[in-house]
Amino acid sequence: MTGYLDIDFVGSVLTRLLEEGGRPIVLEDKAQGVEVEIPVDAAVAAHGLLPVFLFAGEALLRDATGGGFALELERDIHALLGWRVKRIGGASFTGVMLAVMEAIAEASTSRGIMVVELGRVFDEATARIRNRETKS
Repeated sequence: MTGYLDIDFVGSVLTRLLEEGGRPIVLEDKAQGVEVEIPVDAAVAAHGLLPVFLFAGEALLRDATGGGFALELERDIHALLGWRVKRIGGASFTGVMLAVMEAIAEASTSRGIMVVELGRVFDEATARIRNRETKS
C-alpha cells in the first residue's frame, strides 16, 4: 500500500471503540503519585495520545508480520507528550486498527487502559523482534 490513511478517520473509529469499551484511559504521574483520566477526544487526537497507541500497535504488527505501517511522527512542543502523528501509511486500515486494538488490550488492567503500559507493549514487541534478528 502506498497511500496514507486519514488520521482523523482513524481517530474517529478509535473514539468509537474506546467509548464502547467503557474503560478509562489512565495516565500515571508516578512522581506526584496520582493517576489522571484522559478524555477520549484527547486520547485519539493526532497531538494527544494517538502517537502512543499507534507506536505500540506498529511494534506489535512488526513483531507479528515483519512489517509495520510506516508511521511518521513529528516533534510538537504543544502536543500532549511532545509528538504529533504526521502520517500513517504502508498498511491497510484494518491492519492498523487491529494492531492498535491489540496494543490497547495488552495495556489494559482492572483500572483501565494504562498509557504507561503501552510503552511496555512496545518494548516487549521490539525485544522479540531483536531476539529473532540475533538468532538469524
